Amino acid sequence: MDNQKPNMTRSQYRKAHKPYYKKAPFIITLIVIILAIIAGIIYWGVSSSHKDEPKQSSDNVENVQSDKSADDSLTKSAASQSVNKDGDKANSGDNKSDKKKRTYSNTGSYNNLDYKSDDFEFKLSNDVRLVKDANGDSALLVKYTYTNKTDSNKVAQQVQAENMILKQGDQVLSPTGGDGDYSETVNKSNLNEVKPGESFDGALLVKVNDPNADVNMYFKNIETKQDLNTMQPFKLS
Repeated sequence: MDNQKPNMTRSQYRKAHKPYYKKAPFIITLIVIILAIIAGIIYWGVSSSHKDEPKQSSDNVENVQSDKSADDSLTKSAASQSVNKDGDKANSGDNKSDKKKRTYSNTGSYNNLDYKSDDFEFKLSNDVRLVKDANGDSALLVKYTYTNKTDSNKVAQQVQAENMILKQGDQVLSPTGGDGDYSETVNKSNLNEVKPGESFDGALLVKVNDPNADVNMYFKNIETKQDLNTMQPFKLS
């Protein structure tokens, strides 16, 4: 075999013996690697940016929820304190009510024309008459002696109207104006104040629908405002 080397031109020799880093394949490979690195850096940066954004949003939501929870807690605490205060006020009111609750020794009793309670006494007269009122209609005149047993001035007619009711059948009889010698007594009963511990001779006058039908007088329990078991009948015929 012929071991003689083939002849080369200088250009061919340089090209054959060119360093590897100057060869096209190496340069292309290096460029591809550099581009891949750059692309990787860009992709990592974009991905990192997107990851950070939701995290920040989540932190904001957590802060809002935390603040809202704190506000709710404060609101509930304030509401609880308000309820407690209201409850304390109610309890305080109940205690005051219990302290101020009145006790009675006589809430109302009637016997033999005498109607008594802790606040008053009405002694009814036997002088009960059927008369004419200011309009000429039939009216029942009942005289009485009223004693004020309270600590303040009272008008006899007002006390009587609150605690004594006259009925003819099921119909309540209404007060009417007087005429004649008894009208002055009726007017004073309607207007004059009676001082504590003092007595007053007065009279009540009610219009009757039927001058021949009986009239019944009912008396109330001053605590419950219910009628007593006893009543006073007046026979008109």
